[in-house]
Amino acid sequence: MQKLTKSPAVIAPPAIILFGFLVALTANTFIGAWAFIPLALVYWLSIICVVKPDRTNLSKLLKKPQGSLVWQFLPYFPALFTLVAFVWGLRVITITPLLTVLSIIFILVNPVMEELFWRGWLLTHLPWGQAANITYSTLMFTISHYLMWGVFSLTIRSSMMLMPLIIMGVIWSIAFLKSASLRHCIIAHALVDTFNLSIWVFLNLYIPPVV
Repeated sequence: MQKLTKSPAVIAPPAIILFGFLVALTANTFIGAWAFIPLALVYWLSIICVVKPDRTNLSKLLKKPQGSLVWQFLPYFPALFTLVAFVWGLRVITITPLLTVLSIIFILVNPVMEELFWRGWLLTHLPWGQAANITYSTLMFTISHYLMWGVFSLTIRSSMMLMPLIIMGVIWSIAFLKSASLRHCIIAHALVDTFNLSIWVFLNLYIPPVV
């Protein structure tokens, strides 16, 4: 119990999720699904405030991966399954300059922020054993999508997102711990955000047929 109440790493995830939920809920009332913009800004700023990344820390987390090639290629496994959604989505979405720019910004920033927090910082600061740390990180990572992005996105709050989020959380956690690097996790995360057509999904301009 003392570990639960005294460790900042235990408290930080639900605090960020709650804050993000309130921001998403409030913004959604006024601007609908465009609430993803203030949510993203608040979410990323919260992560920066918690992680406090500096050059030394970033260099350590983004260094050349160690160990077997299996742990370097494993992060890309979830991205393979999102290719189907990407190919299908390109046939039905409308691509505009604004949505393209927003998509590029999101793809460049969000994977870095999320991997820094959910894997790079959280897994190295939680007070339990490796298995418990992965479980907690994955659980909070999954809940964050439902309670933040899911406020306005029909796709994100769909039950079909549960298993992919869990798989990504577990695989990226294991890959980080085994390789001691976030490099491939960030790239794989960026591919997933790209192939999922995240901005179109947030705005409900693209809802996969399986939802």
